[in-house]
Amino acid sequence: MTSASSNDLKSGTPEYSPMDQVNDDEISLLELATALGEEKYFILKITAVVTVIAVLVAFLLKPVFTAKTIIMPPQQQQSSAASALASLGALAGIAGSAAGIKSPDEMYIAFTQSTSFQNEIIKRFDLVNRLGVNSLTDARLALTSMVKVSSDKKSGLITIEADDHEPEFAANLANAYVEELHHLLDRLAVTDAQQRRVFFESQIEKVKSALAQAEASFLEAKQKSGLQVTAVIAETGVRASAELRGQIAAREVQLKALSQFATPLNPDVQKVSSELSALRSQLDQLEKGTGKVEVTPVQVQAVSAYRDMKVQEAMLEVLIKQFELARVDESNEGPLIQVVDRASPPEKKTKPKRSVIVLVAAFAGLFISILAALVRRSLRELQKDPESAAQWIKFKAAWGWTAK
Repeated sequence: MTSASSNDLKSGTPEYSPMDQVNDDEISLLELATALGEEKYFILKITAVVTVIAVLVAFLLKPVFTAKTIIMPPQQQQSSAASALASLGALAGIAGSAAGIKSPDEMYIAFTQSTSFQNEIIKRFDLVNRLGVNSLTDARLALTSMVKVSSDKKSGLITIEADDHEPEFAANLANAYVEELHHLLDRLAVTDAQQRRVFFESQIEKVKSALAQAEASFLEAKQKSGLQVTAVIAETGVRASAELRGQIAAREVQLKALSQFATPLNPDVQKVSSELSALRSQLDQLEKGTGKVEVTPVQVQAVSAYRDMKVQEAMLEVLIKQFELARVDESNEGPLIQVVDRASPPEKKTKPKRSVIVLVAAFAGLFISILAALVRRSLRELQKDPESAAQWIKFKAAWGWTAK
């Protein structure tokens, strides 16, 4: 016997080598394989039962058909948008700014997810009764799961996919999304030209109202002052002042239009702002100049009314011109949405994938059965050990599984 063995015997501590660890691992794997072999019939039964149930469920599920339509949203027209405001100033960068504000495909997808849009679809197909739900909120949730709207970032095309158990209904639902999108866009200003047209239209109505009031005030003041108004205007240079005020008003309209699309750091915005400041300075110098003729208070009122009227006339002339240009641009844009591929009733189902359901269920049943088999065997081993058996009885009694 070697000295190392003698020392181990003397100390009473056995030597433990890495080989012993390998042997323990082999024994553990062997025990696990033996346990699974003993429970193989139990595992096979559970796996078979789960697989059979999955097969029955897969064949009892109703087939789902998917109808698909592809649309192309309108693209922002840079040159058209820039030329529409060209007469108001150098606005070459406005279309580029507007195009960078939003992505057309994402914006149109957001339209289809709006509450008003989905409510129209629900009312059109009476989905509350068809789906058997109790409210519009539940119907919208169901509609969201039935219809998928996505976009291709490379091509910019939008795909609408509708799922239903009936092929014809799925196709009608997908095509209805396109039709309702057309209706929605009829009352919305989406493109650059539409936004400018709506803006100038609203400004024209305001200026018309202000012009009518200015004309009424001028006529009233003119009647009070008589023929002296014309002479006062010619001698005091009010006509030049009125023209400057008209140019200032036009620049203010231009600046307000630019604010709809561009930021204060935009070169066009800065240019218009500087021109506006220069015109205001010129007007201030003109109205503070010397050599004015003495006029009566009635004549001052008439001059002021005349100046206001001319300012409103200048603003209206500019706005009408820009409104007509915006309408021309809008007509040149063509259809807002173009249908690339109209949905038709699908011939083959897309769901359910029966083979996938069965395979997933079979693997799940195998895993569950193995786990259950190991637990079952562990419980049997507990019954063989008196101390463990007693502890097990106490455990079941504590949870009320057996009588104490």
